[in-house]
Parts: sequence; C-alpha cells; structure tokens
Amino acid sequence: MSAHSAESSTGIKNNRNPSGRNQYKDCPPKNDARVAELLYDYQRREIFDKKKISQLLYDEHGIKLSESSVARRRRTLGLYASGITTRQLPETVKRQLILTQMSKDPGKKLGPRMIKQLIAKETGIHLTRDYIRAEMLRQDPEGFASRDTSIKKARGSASEASEEVAFTASS
Repeated sequence: MSAHSAESSTGIKNNRNPSGRNQYKDCPPKNDARVAELLYDYQRREIFDKKKISQLLYDEHGIKLSESSVARRRRTLGLYASGITTRQLPETVKRQLILTQMSKDPGKKLGPRMIKQLIAKETGIHLTRDYIRAEMLRQDPEGFASRDTSIKKARGSASEASEEVAFTASS
C-alpha cells in the first residue's frame, strides 16, 4: 500500500494552500468580518441583487468580490430575500413580528409596505409583502377598511387649487 492510498483511506487531506492565497489576490478571505458586516448592512437596507451588492462593495469600500462570491457568502451567512425567509420561518415568529409592528401603530395608518420595511429595519428579517398583507387582514380587517387605499386624497389646500384655476383661466 502506497503512502498516497494510506492517506486517502484515513481521511487526512493535504492542504496545498493553507493560507488561502490564490489568483484572486484582491478578494478578501472567507472569514472577513468586515465583508460579513457589510452584507448584513445591505440586507437591512433591502439590497438583495448580487450584481448590485458586488458593485456597491467595490464602489463604496474598494472590495472586489464577484457576484458568485457574494451569493456564496450571503448563503453561508444565512441571508436570503423575503420569499425564502417567509417559507422557512415558523408561523408563530412571522405572526409575532407583524403583530409587534401593528401594536406600535395605534392609528392603523401603516400599510403592508411600511410594516415590511419596519420589520426589516428593526430585525433584519424580510417577509413577503403578500404574507404581511394577508396576516394584517386576518388580524385587523377594520384597519384595512379605515385605510381605504383606493381613494386618492387631494394634495394641497383648497385656496391653492382655486389660485391654480384662476391662473390657468387668465392665461
């Protein structure tokens, strides 16, 4: 039995590049805390596109990281967009996140988009707007009725509108 076959049978692997230095000299190492923190920050800011993240890392911080490396690192950190997160989280956790935000809005003025943004900003967890809307309807149907979004509100005061009409009539 040769040394090579004995080595492979025992499971010991020979790492020929222990320092991780290769042709990607500008790429930070896998365990770089700064890159991880930046990826968490982009997650909180609702930036999910790997191409955009790669470009932002380079433009804002001078970090050269390819799109596939961005995707790989986001996956290892457990950073996903709203669809996967909504499917993976337990129902009770999702409901509690929504109810917590709804309780902070006693006037019932916030809609699903704002609730989604507040949850993401405070916790870093992204849920789908459709799920949030369905849960809000289930928990507080009167809130949606009082916040009728189909009615467009007039902008400005009545005096501004009359001045505008007078201006167009005189022209």
